[in-house]
Amino acid sequence: MRKIIIAIVALTVLLGACSDKSAFDLEVGDCFDDPSSFEEVESVPIKECADPHDNEVYANSTMSGTSWPGVAAVEEFADEACYTEFERYVGIAYEDSLLEFGWLVPTEASWAEVDDRTVTCIVYNLDLSKMTGSMQGVAF
Repeated sequence: MRKIIIAIVALTVLLGACSDKSAFDLEVGDCFDDPSSFEEVESVPIKECADPHDNEVYANSTMSGTSWPGVAAVEEFADEACYTEFERYVGIAYEDSLLEFGWLVPTEASWAEVDDRTVTCIVYNLDLSKMTGSMQGVAF
């Protein structure tokens, strides 16, 4: 009986390593490949960080307010929040790093329909090559 349980757990881990995850559920430390489009991201293909991947979540910041602030305000908030958190996670100032940051932000529709206020900060290689391993504390 013990071998069957181990096999089921191993299969679950393997299936989970290549499944999609809702953009609303991304957590710090999640690694994923680029979605088919960054226009309106609903889910991303999750990867094990030890495997080659395109992006890693390094922070989630929550915006306040009840009415949609507009694209420019959302992007300004995202830029400031992600810049501020970059060095804490990567271990080196953004200006000195070989990594780039980006974000997944609420849209006007997600703000209104599902009360989405989360800005998800992601780190990726400046040359867009795959990363292997977590970028937490790498200091490059």
